[in-house]
Amino acid sequence: MTQLNFTTGHDGLIAVDKLGNRVLFLDPESLDVILTLEGFAPRVHELSISPDRRFAFVPIYGDGRHGDNPHPGHLVAKFDLVSRRHMGDFSTAPYLAPHSIRWRTATELYCIGENSGILLGLDPLSGETTRAIPVGSNKAHRFEFTPDGAKAYTENEEDPFCSVIDMRSGERLPNIETPNGTAGIAISPDGSTVVLTDAREPNLIVIDAATDSVRQTIPLEGLTQPAQIARFSPDGRYLVVTSHEEPLGVIFDASLARQRRVHLGRGPMDLCYAPDGRTALIANHDEGSLCVVDLERGETVRTVQAGVGVEVLSFY
Repeated sequence: MTQLNFTTGHDGLIAVDKLGNRVLFLDPESLDVILTLEGFAPRVHELSISPDRRFAFVPIYGDGRHGDNPHPGHLVAKFDLVSRRHMGDFSTAPYLAPHSIRWRTATELYCIGENSGILLGLDPLSGETTRAIPVGSNKAHRFEFTPDGAKAYTENEEDPFCSVIDMRSGERLPNIETPNGTAGIAISPDGSTVVLTDAREPNLIVIDAATDSVRQTIPLEGLTQPAQIARFSPDGRYLVVTSHEEPLGVIFDASLARQRRVHLGRGPMDLCYAPDGRTALIANHDEGSLCVVDLERGETVRTVQAGVGVEVLSFY
C-alpha cells in the first residue's frame, strides 16, 4: 500500500508551533528557521502533508487543551508548501475542535472533531464537508486509518475503549476495550499492527488489526509516567514513543521486542522521520526546542531551538 501519512522528504521541513500560534518553515538540513507565519485564530495544532507534497493542512483547535478547551475552533488552515504561504481556511462548523488530521486516500482528507465526536471528511480543494461519521466518544483525540482506508481507529483519552470504524459503510465496529483510556495511537506501515499508549500507566497496548484484539501490553522500560505520542517510521523499522510528562522517549525495533530509552527535552511530543531512515526529529513542546535522535545509536545527538512550543512537524 502507498503510505499516505507520515511520509518524509528532502524538500522542506514544516513545524506547527502550538504555543506560539505560528507555523514555521525550517531548513531541512541545518534546522534553522527560515520563515515564520503568524496571524491565525487560536490555535494551530496538528498537521498533515498532502500526498503530492504540495500542501499542508493544519487544524485550528481552539485556545485550550484536551479536556480544557473553552473556545473550540472550527477551522483548518491550508498552506502552499512551494511558495510557503497561508492559502486560507476551511470551516468544519458545526463540528468543533478539529484535531488529528489524516488522508484516507490521495483525494480524501479527514479530521476528528474532538468536541463533537465526529470523524469529518473534507474536500482538500474546496474545503466542503463530504462526510460526518460519529465515533462514539466526544473525547476522541487522535485517529489513524489502515493503509487501504478500510478502517479507522480512534484513541479516546477519557473513555475506556478505542473506537473502530468501517469506512466503507461508515458504521462503528465493536470497540477495543482499553480500561485506562488512551493518549496516543499509531499504525504500522503494513497495517498489521495498531499501538495505543495507555493514558494512566507507562504501557504500550498492541492491537492485531486483523482481529481488532489486544495482542499484548508492553511496559515502557525506564518510564515512570504514561506516554503520549507513538509514531512508526515510514519503513516500519522503528517505533518511537514519547512521554510528555518526563523528558524521555522509547525506541522500539520493528518486532517491538527490543526497546531503548532516549533522553529528550522538556515535554516531548510528536516527531517526524528524516529521509535518511535513521534519524528522528522530536519536538520538545515545553521548552521550544527540537531533538535530533540517532535511532541506530539510540541517543540524542543534537538539540536546536525552534519556536515557543512546537507540538508536531514533518519533513516533505
